Amino acid sequence: MRDRPAGRIGSLDGLRGIAAAVVLVHHAFLTVPPLSKSNYGLAVPDSLLWLTNSPLHVIWAGREAVFVFFVLSGFVLTLPSLRRTQDWIAYFPSRAVRLYLPVTASLLVALALYVLVPRTTDPHQALWVNAHDQTLGLRELFDDFTLISPTLLNSPLWSLTWEVVFSVIVPLFVSVAAVTVQRWWVTAIVGVLVSALGEYLHVPWLIYLPMFLIGSALAAGWERIREVPRGLGWGLLVASLLGISSPAWFPPPFSHPAVVQVVVLASSFTVVLLAGKWMPAERFLLGPVPRTLGRISFSLYLTHEPIAVSLANLLPVTWSPWLTVVVTIPLAIGMAFLFARFVELPAHRLAKAIAKRISTQRVGTPV
Repeated sequence: MRDRPAGRIGSLDGLRGIAAAVVLVHHAFLTVPPLSKSNYGLAVPDSLLWLTNSPLHVIWAGREAVFVFFVLSGFVLTLPSLRRTQDWIAYFPSRAVRLYLPVTASLLVALALYVLVPRTTDPHQALWVNAHDQTLGLRELFDDFTLISPTLLNSPLWSLTWEVVFSVIVPLFVSVAAVTVQRWWVTAIVGVLVSALGEYLHVPWLIYLPMFLIGSALAAGWERIREVPRGLGWGLLVASLLGISSPAWFPPPFSHPAVVQVVVLASSFTVVLLAGKWMPAERFLLGPVPRTLGRISFSLYLTHEPIAVSLANLLPVTWSPWLTVVVTIPLAIGMAFLFARFVELPAHRLAKAIAKRISTQRVGTPV
């Protein structure tokens, strides 16, 4: 087995980049009227079933990509705390700055686009685009900027609500991971089953918070997990991609929401595991494209959706339903580079500086 550094796992950055790209493609595809119907459980034309009811759905499985993000967050926030003593007093304000500064900036961008490009309802537009034709008042803006209940001004922010909740209670998750380190896989299974129960009961916190627990459990067992053999890795990769492609298109009883949840979360767990413990996946994710996407992944996630909606309202759908897709993807990536350079990176530096200052003051060391 290879010796591994105890620091940052670079291949997970690449995985985060790929997941962000999938979310981008997801929202770009939802500007196509026929594909948008699938987002609402409606039938799509037979000519497009290969994109919705087949394993190729993995390239735009946006909801499932967010689940991968949640598992990753549980992992990357838990692992350092298991390896060393965490200064939680310094962690909380640092984490708040790390999340809320980029979120606030992304909402200002979204608000500017909302004012410059009026959202309209048009029978020729995609249902998803029409859903963004909403009135924003002070209450809605408050919910957006606090992440209490984000509106469709920048719809991907719904997931940041759960990131914030997890960030507040992460010491509890770290404690559970530390206590169950010898049986970490049991904790992971419990996380999958509890999330499936939440899906069955339609209880949001029961659906999403256990996903972070799955990542925390994986962090607890990380040093005990051996390198995945090459042959087994290929089999696990195929199985996990099939699972993340959303088995909702499988025949009953496999299409039951609770069963789908189990399959998707088990697949998300496997993808994260392979990203760090299987050499072919590591090599790919450490390549230039995944690593570059990884560096801008948070910025891409925060800024792409208002761009897609604005373009869908600007470009006549009668020209070509795919025109918005073609324009959105490169424009969103370009915007993400700018946002990462001028917003996310400074916010990250400020967050680290705040944590360092609080920690040094608490131990009585001169700043």
